[in-house]
Amino acid sequence: MSNANIFTVALKNGEVVFADRTKCRFMIYPPGHTSASFNLKSAFDIIALRDLLNDAFPPEDFRYDPVRRV
Repeated sequence: MSNANIFTVALKNGEVVFADRTKCRFMIYPPGHTSASFNLKSAFDIIALRDLLNDAFPPEDFRYDPVRRV
């Protein structure tokens, strides 16, 4: 399974989010585009964003679909 560390989710607005653990990449692609509109390349920045979102929107307070592996 070469893609076991790549995660993706489609947002309601049509954007697609990719998270690649092996390359420490977090990217958001607008619908129909091949270049990312948002791109983090640092594990520190990705973790900081995760922590911010977890503080603002604690998972236990919201129902959500699980993240799918590609």
